Amino acid sequence: MSFTRFHDDECRMQKQMQEQTYTGRYMLNVPGNGVNMPFTEDPYLRLQKWGANWNNNAILIDNDLRGLNNKLSRDCYTNEKKWNIYSKELQNYPTNQKTVQQSRATNPAWELRDKQQYKEKILFLDPQENICIPFHNNLNTRMLEKDYYDKNNKY
Repeated sequence: MSFTRFHDDECRMQKQMQEQTYTGRYMLNVPGNGVNMPFTEDPYLRLQKWGANWNNNAILIDNDLRGLNNKLSRDCYTNEKKWNIYSKELQNYPTNQKTVQQSRATNPAWELRDKQQYKEKILFLDPQENICIPFHNNLNTRMLEKDYYDKNNKY
C-alpha cells in the first residue's frame, strides 16, 4: 500500500522548512567583508552589513523591540513594560580615513562653466550611422491596404 499523504512528503517538508527559515538563515550565514574590517570615516558612504555596529545579540534586541519578552495580561498597569538592557564589551575597530572626492566640492560649476568640452578622440563607431531608418514608418497602413486592394481587384 502506497503512502498517499501529500503534506507529509519528505521533500515537500524540507522545502517548506527552507522557505520558513530563509530570512533568519540569510542574516546569519552571509559572509562578512573579512576579519579586520576598518571603520570608514567617509560621511558619504552608507555602512552596511559589517558597518562597525554588528551586534551579537540581534535576535534578542529584535524580540525585545517587538514585545515578545512581555507576559500576556489584560492589566497594563501591573505588567508595565520593562526594557532589558543588553550590554556587551565595546569593540574597537581600526579606522580608515580614505575619503571619496566629491566632484561638486573639488570642481564647482562656476569654475567649469567657461571651459570648452572638446575631446579629440576618434570614435570607433559612427554615431550618425543609424539616423536614417531604412524602411518607411508612420504610414497609414489602413489607407494603403485599401488602395492596394482597389488596384488588385478591379471589377
